[in-house]
Amino acid sequence: MGTSGSGTQCHYDVANNIIVQLYGTKRIRCYPPSMGVYNLHVFPDNHPKARKSQVDFDYDTQKHNKNDDMINRFPHYYQHIPQPALDVTLQPGDALQIPAFWFHHVENGYRSDIYDREESSVSLNSFSLSKQMMIAQQIFQKASNPMGRSINKDQVPAILRALGITLLQKLDIDEITTGKEMDFIQTYLLEARYAPFNIMIGDSDTTSKQVQHALTNEQIQTINTCIEKIIPDFHLLIQGDVEGDDQDGTGIALLVALHLFELWAVELVGTNSVAKAWDEALLSDGGTF
Repeated sequence: MGTSGSGTQCHYDVANNIIVQLYGTKRIRCYPPSMGVYNLHVFPDNHPKARKSQVDFDYDTQKHNKNDDMINRFPHYYQHIPQPALDVTLQPGDALQIPAFWFHHVENGYRSDIYDREESSVSLNSFSLSKQMMIAQQIFQKASNPMGRSINKDQVPAILRALGITLLQKLDIDEITTGKEMDFIQTYLLEARYAPFNIMIGDSDTTSKQVQHALTNEQIQTINTCIEKIIPDFHLLIQGDVEGDDQDGTGIALLVALHLFELWAVELVGTNSVAKAWDEALLSDGGTF
């Protein structure tokens, strides 16, 4: 049950959601999963606000200098502010279905004719399991700890690099051209999710960057086997045929891939070193795989 209050920051749920407005009004702006990947600067997974956008949707760019801190912190949003796929104000008796993995920003008591949006608002949420969520869970289970527990820490950058490149290559998504896999991770994992926290990307120890720790043939085969196990599940998401058409399956697959990149780093180096580990992976050269 939702009650009065300013609303809920833009986020996505892994379950399908039906919102029924009972009293007052509620403005909801919906964005497809791909916009979450490319524009909304989602919090890292180990943050208490995981799955939420870091962007302040109430920030008025017209009242501030275009070079101020907010705009510089969230360039993927403010350089080309994305328009919602749906912008609707629910009245009592209205209902809205929001598919799993779709982002939505909620403002309670919304009135377009006045600035004050704190009027009373009561709504009911009904969540149901989604096939996308179950597929994502299968991916995480199959891909967890692909290298086992005994890992040479000096090989972590090469392992992450091989996992990331191999997965993105096998996904064969048009937006990620061959040779640009690490650019995607740099931009939409490190810069979009971690850089706004002023985590210094590129400050890893220079000595470790200069030393190459090539993977063995057995390790490369292990990585390939891991990716091969999960590619059919990713393709189910991409095809968009799990719950009807127009579900932005590619966007969902990329969101799940970004979660997986973070999971691999957490398993290898812990929650506090995800950004550093991937930063070093970007500069690593683990050999041909």
